[in-house]
Amino acid sequence: MYIANCEAVSAFRGILDYMPREIRRYFFNVDLSDAYEVRLCLGQPVCIYFRDGRYFLGSKGQAVKNPLSAVRVTRKIIDEALELAVKSSLYSVKDDITNGFITVAGGHRIGISGSAVVKDGKISFIKDISALCYRIAGEVIGAADPVMDLIVKDGEIQNTLIISPPGGGKTTLLRDIARQLSYGGYRVSIVDERREIAAVCEGRSGFDLGYSADVMDGADKADGMLMMLRSMSPDVIVTDEIGTAADAAAIEKIILSGVKIITSVHAASRAQVEKRRDLKDIFGFFEAAVTLSGRGEGRIKEAVELDG
Repeated sequence: MYIANCEAVSAFRGILDYMPREIRRYFFNVDLSDAYEVRLCLGQPVCIYFRDGRYFLGSKGQAVKNPLSAVRVTRKIIDEALELAVKSSLYSVKDDITNGFITVAGGHRIGISGSAVVKDGKISFIKDISALCYRIAGEVIGAADPVMDLIVKDGEIQNTLIISPPGGGKTTLLRDIARQLSYGGYRVSIVDERREIAAVCEGRSGFDLGYSADVMDGADKADGMLMMLRSMSPDVIVTDEIGTAADAAAIEKIILSGVKIITSVHAASRAQVEKRRDLKDIFGFFEAAVTLSGRGEGRIKEAVELDG
């Protein structure tokens, strides 16, 4: 049903380490090369999202369309899955859970939902966790090939904004852009707040980022970008998922300092970004924009130069 891809299968096998043995054994006969997300929701069948739609994890170890023959998620499965994820990031697990996700080795993100504990008007923790969403990180060498001529023009990096809905492949694209720029001789600073671009473990990236890429992971994007600007003498700063006025202010300072920026934003189109109050003027700083198509597709819908 799916064309095998060794890199994709390897990525998925890595995330199986964070699933309880009770359900892990059912995955080994499933072709996972085109899967990008798994969802565990208490009392519901295990869902696997492929490029061509949603399937369920069958009780005989296959991907099925009928949920009635699927493996169901129990409280024991949720608790064991969370325990496995927590052990992978003890040093920051509380902050990660407060933000609604845990990033594990390989750059995979496990989203969390449950009952929020609110203190002083802010979420301080999530308890009674009822659902986990496994977002599978994949390395696609050459993913940026179609847009590199736009991003590097006459030897000059263009300030570039990648626009994508959630799950559209923007992090995979950013990662390959950083890799190609790094191998091309540019000094690349990656600010990886959610630890997905570089997937650093014990100081080393889980992905190929070339010869001259420096990574600051776990830091607030705005603070991290300004820190890398001051400390690492970059030609370009790469970061993911801007979304606040502080991010926009940091980008303005970086560009006016003569350093290039390549980043992404969650949206389906340029028009949607322009409607956001915190980012409405952001296009004035960029020279190119790349828009990706829908969730799970990983396709470039539009790549254009901007007037600035």
